Amino acid sequence: MRFAARIGSVVLAAVVTLPAYAQQVQQGGAGGIHGKVVDRDGKPVQGAEIRVDNQTTHQPDFTKTNKSGDYSIVGLYAGKYKAYLFMNGKPVMVKGDGVGNELAVSETTDLRVNFDLKDAPTTTVVVPGVPSGNNKEKAAADKKNNEEMKAAFNLGAAAMKANNFEEAVKQYQLAAEKDPGQPAIFGNMGVALAALKKYDDAVAAYRKSLALKPDDAPTQALVSLALANAGKVDEAMLAVTEVAKLDPALAGQSYYNLGAILTNRGKSKDAVEVFKKAIAVDPRNAPSYYQLGIAYFSSTDTIPQAVTALEKYLELQPAGADAETAKQFIAAAKAQAPAKK
Repeated sequence: MRFAARIGSVVLAAVVTLPAYAQQVQQGGAGGIHGKVVDRDGKPVQGAEIRVDNQTTHQPDFTKTNKSGDYSIVGLYAGKYKAYLFMNGKPVMVKGDGVGNELAVSETTDLRVNFDLKDAPTTTVVVPGVPSGNNKEKAAADKKNNEEMKAAFNLGAAAMKANNFEEAVKQYQLAAEKDPGQPAIFGNMGVALAALKKYDDAVAAYRKSLALKPDDAPTQALVSLALANAGKVDEAMLAVTEVAKLDPALAGQSYYNLGAILTNRGKSKDAVEVFKKAIAVDPRNAPSYYQLGIAYFSSTDTIPQAVTALEKYLELQPAGADAETAKQFIAAAKAQAPAKK
């Protein structure tokens, strides 16, 4: 009994957009640190050098104070940082030193970090990688390398917005060559590769991102999505299990996406079990009830369960996008149900 044929074509199950990981990393490097340097009398210090170090990648960024003693370093990736003040080439102060005291920068943070020389310690400030004057050349090279990495990353982001995914992959690869310690680079590369339907390559890129940031649930969810699109359902299920450990709420959405892909591949029986998992995580996930009902209609033996699922969908979303289709399926099922004696 083919209800779809009677009612009309059923729209393929839609994969729900995952929670903005791709958008976030495309905007990556949006954090910043700014502040002011004053001398022991409270007067602004011009020309003092500020260096901030990412404590995960150990990537340094540099700037100098203006005539008002102000400085600003933008384009920082989310993470924990230390900030160093140099006077006449020598480190004199550090902020964010000590475990738990690091300066926390997020994608939306513009953190203020001031330096007052009256608080400068009498002990020597140790700066990693800057023991002598010879390292000035290395610092300059590191700065150039970092600027080139950011330039390539930004070109990749621009290409992504223009849907030029081949160019995006190329630019992210260049950025990764300059700095292989940035998870955002590999995350975005994975998104671009997935858009090109190069799912195995996308999974490899996502996993490089996860190697640098293992607790990133959205990236793990993208791994599951790419594996499912590659037809590797068992691996995709394992990936969703990892998502559940990191973010149970996101796991519900990931199960739904996996079920949608299975439905669209004609694997309705497999999809049933996955939509059940999505509902177990979030019992008010109306789209999962709808798709579960559609999947149940693939077999005459499960028509009653299909009706129950669709009725639950209508209870949760009586005016939902699929409400009319759900009503038609329910009506068709009840019309063909054996009459009770």
